[in-house]
Amino acid sequence: MSTIKMKLIDLVSQTYQIDDVLMTFVDLKGIHPVLATEIVEKVKGLTSLVSENPCRSILNELDNITADFNIEIPGDEIKERTCNFNDMYDYVLSLHEKLSSIATQINQLEENIQKYKDALIQIKNIHSLDIALDDLFSCNFVFFRFGRIPNDSLEKIKLFLNKPFIYRSFKKDRDKTWCMYYTTNEYKREVDNIFSSLLFERVMIPDFVHGTPNDAIDALESEIDSIRKMIDQYRVDMKDLIDENMGKITKLHGELIFLDRVFEFRKFVVGMGNKFSVSSFILESEIDEFKKAFEEYENVDIEIKDAYSDGRILPPRHVKKSWFKS
Repeated sequence: MSTIKMKLIDLVSQTYQIDDVLMTFVDLKGIHPVLATEIVEKVKGLTSLVSENPCRSILNELDNITADFNIEIPGDEIKERTCNFNDMYDYVLSLHEKLSSIATQINQLEENIQKYKDALIQIKNIHSLDIALDDLFSCNFVFFRFGRIPNDSLEKIKLFLNKPFIYRSFKKDRDKTWCMYYTTNEYKREVDNIFSSLLFERVMIPDFVHGTPNDAIDALESEIDSIRKMIDQYRVDMKDLIDENMGKITKLHGELIFLDRVFEFRKFVVGMGNKFSVSSFILESEIDEFKKAFEEYENVDIEIKDAYSDGRILPPRHVKKSWFKS
């Protein structure tokens, strides 16, 4: 491998323009910045300017939004010099809360649909009784329980046949059997405990269901249809909210991934009172471009030295591609 010709560059500037300088620094090619800790630990009076990166929490919140709601945000950077991180975070958090609120409503409605579907199955199971459900559930001395029991528990029921209850099974699924049992008020707690030990899963019949099984079926199917329409509207509301905010979160994301690189670059910055410095090894071929990049700035001093002129730090033995922005 041929020897890489490098120089050591020290850039010194005023802290009031650190953000602008670093925004330029992160896009330079052919440089290998030196970690501030390699210098600070060896020289008294110098400090590292590493600080908490405000971009991380906002980007994490954006990542949560994209993951939770299956949104794709372009990864293009946008270079923005003035940002209010508090406003950014408040906006992203508020958007996430609004979307989560809609998602919660949808989940609750979907849970209701499932409950009503289960109730519908049970009503159909007892359809042949042709008795008003109000009469069935208003009994003062007999208590009915409808639900499902794991198929593995069916044999165990035989162990309790001497207990005061009547059990009836209906349809059997792959894992569970739909069933009912009833007992008197005197033995209700004992029998409920027995079926609880058998992992009986109770299915509640909604309070709005009245009349004969046919009436109940009509009421449940109507309620399920109504809830589905509500879910459809919530999904439209969610899509509209995402569409309305897509442009803003795309811009915000682009700004943040650029600023995230800028804040991460602070690990190379050394503080010196009201000044800061960045030491970098640079390819000789890139020196002119380096100087040109900082021509517009006031109070920026650039000193070019031999690569081995500072005994505290040594130049890299080879250049890693990841050190440079392509």
